[in-house]
Amino acid sequence: MKKPRFDAKQYAMLRECSEEKDFTRWNAWYALHLKETMYLRSSDAYGAHLEGGDLAYWFLEGADLRFANLKNADLSYSYLKSADLSYANLAGANLWRAYLSRAVLDGANPDAAVYDSAGKIKCDPAQVARLKAGVPSWNAWYAHEIANKPDDTRVFGAYLEEASLVGLDLSGVHLSYAHLEGADLRHVNFTGADLTHAHLEGADLWKADLTCADLRFAELGGANLAGAVKVNTLF
Repeated sequence: MKKPRFDAKQYAMLRECSEEKDFTRWNAWYALHLKETMYLRSSDAYGAHLEGGDLAYWFLEGADLRFANLKNADLSYSYLKSADLSYANLAGANLWRAYLSRAVLDGANPDAAVYDSAGKIKCDPAQVARLKAGVPSWNAWYAHEIANKPDDTRVFGAYLEEASLVGLDLSGVHLSYAHLEGADLRHVNFTGADLTHAHLEGADLWKADLTCADLRFAELGGANLAGAVKVNTLF
């Protein structure tokens, strides 16, 4: 059976909630239809108010989301190929595993996630802020994120590429599979940290404390480990 590319009823409800600026009704309905795919290909959501909306797994290829307010929206696993997100507010939006190939992000909220030229997320400021807020809350959140993703998505980990974490106390932190390429990790306390499978290529770990940290299977090409404390560190 050929899958639909646009569902008028879904779109109508989305527009109504946008106009009301209240997604309580939508999110309640969506929670009952999680196994259904939302087809809104090439839909017009220009300037739509979608703050806090649950848009996970949506099929939004080519959608017009210019100037849309997607603050704190859940766009995880959504299919946004060729979607136009110019000047959209993506602050706090969850874009875990969203497909953004050829998506237009010109002028998107500068506090939102950073992407490479292929549309792959590099750094999520919301995750950086969460990590800086404290290890206990980070570990609880990260464990939940990993537990609720299929096993093969663990390799995507946290998006902290080129983040500045200088001097933080991250003892006991869980950062397995995390993307920390080029991150500034000087003087960071990683005592007892879980950095297995982490991507640390080009990261600066100058004088970082890696005592009892687990870096097995971590990618360390080009990383600066000068002066790092490596007592009982697992490589």
